[in-house]
Amino acid sequence: MTDGVKLSSKLVDFTDRLRKAASGVGLTVSDRPQLASSTFNGGSTKSTLLSPADLPAESHAVRIDRFNIVLGLLPDIATLEAVRETLRRYRNQCVVARSYLASNEALDLQLMLLGPRASERQEAWRALALMVERDDRVARKLAWLRPEDDDSDEASFADFLKRTFLARPWEVDKDDFEDAALDELSGGVPKPGLPRTLAEEWERIALDEKKSPDDIVIALVKAWERRGQA
Repeated sequence: MTDGVKLSSKLVDFTDRLRKAASGVGLTVSDRPQLASSTFNGGSTKSTLLSPADLPAESHAVRIDRFNIVLGLLPDIATLEAVRETLRRYRNQCVVARSYLASNEALDLQLMLLGPRASERQEAWRALALMVERDDRVARKLAWLRPEDDDSDEASFADFLKRTFLARPWEVDKDDFEDAALDELSGGVPKPGLPRTLAEEWERIALDEKKSPDDIVIALVKAWERRGQA
């Protein structure tokens, strides 16, 4: 929720990186503060305002080309309860944002969330980020889990961009492919990534209401450790 709240330096940095990336591929960027407000479009009464308890502490919104994006922060601790509450609040913010968008614009609304420092290599955070990204309610969601060392931010953010509409995989020097082995191009060599079966198991674990938050995190990590034993 913006509404006059000063943004934290990490959210400002996240926004600036997106601006730079967009400009680098020739796309225009503009701020959309109304999308990060607490008031629905056309409303001015209490009935059209959302309570601070139902909205994130801070958020920002921009438009890049045809895409409207709400930017925000994941919690500092990797617990299912904290992430679910954060996600609930940002979904509400996206509902407010959609009230300012035409139907075709709402289809392209995205929510991009920034993880805490050193979350990139933590298995608990990887599992929780996957849960966030698989939630397709209200808006498409993406999470950038930051590395431990801020000197690695550039490379980490570049990897994040590869999963967004700002990726330009077709803009590659053809010389990069000249020495590629045929079996690599055809998919014969296994590529690192997340097995589909593991993703499905993580989702089952995360949605198990009988487990406590701590039990869920432990189960998610154990599932990851078993991934190469099948």
